[in-house]
Amino acid sequence: MSAVTAVVLARVGHTPQPRLLAAWPRELPLPPAALGAGLLGALAFGDEFRHPALAADRGTVPRRMGLLTAKLLVSAATALVLAALTVGCDAEVLHLFYGQELARVPVDWPALTAGWLGLVVGCAWSGVLAAGVFRSTTAGLAAVVAVPVLVVPLVQRVWAGPSVRTAAGFPMRVREVLLTQWPFGGERYLAEVLRVIVQPVGSALTLSLTALLCAYLLMTLRSRAR
Repeated sequence: MSAVTAVVLARVGHTPQPRLLAAWPRELPLPPAALGAGLLGALAFGDEFRHPALAADRGTVPRRMGLLTAKLLVSAATALVLAALTVGCDAEVLHLFYGQELARVPVDWPALTAGWLGLVVGCAWSGVLAAGVFRSTTAGLAAVVAVPVLVVPLVQRVWAGPSVRTAAGFPMRVREVLLTQWPFGGERYLAEVLRVIVQPVGSALTLSLTALLCAYLLMTLRSRAR
């Protein structure tokens, strides 16, 4: 779906090259790869709640931190593979149909790569956590879609209010406090990650993940108390 979408977007025109590589139309809240990662994450818990026999004890699906950690790790690995394959396939298809011009590596690829990987992994984690909280695959996928549709406009409204201090100089300030050098130019990569987080989509996704994780932890503690 991503490859077909990228070809159609290139044919229509007026789409920036980074969005072409991600196959992300402006009309859609999320690209197909992010939706796919979110669906796979939601299925990780949703199928167990739908079919309790899949659980180890053949009863109610337990809420355990070890189980959640395993699902988050597997979903993150799957999302990273999916994100890499999507960009690679889109680039090859664009090169095949339209030449090297649309398949070239963007100048600011570190920030774009961090944002792309963070988006796909974040969607996968949102699906896992939401399905674990609401015990439904549909609810997990709905939570993934709700981030760009509902949470992002709210975050944009907050950013449009009083001035918010940027975190661009955070790595340098940390280095000054610790009086150490970041190995292998680590401050550059940390700055790119922070730059993505302070964007509306990154902030909305971080906020949603934090809320879902807190809800899951509260339900886990509540079930143990019983």
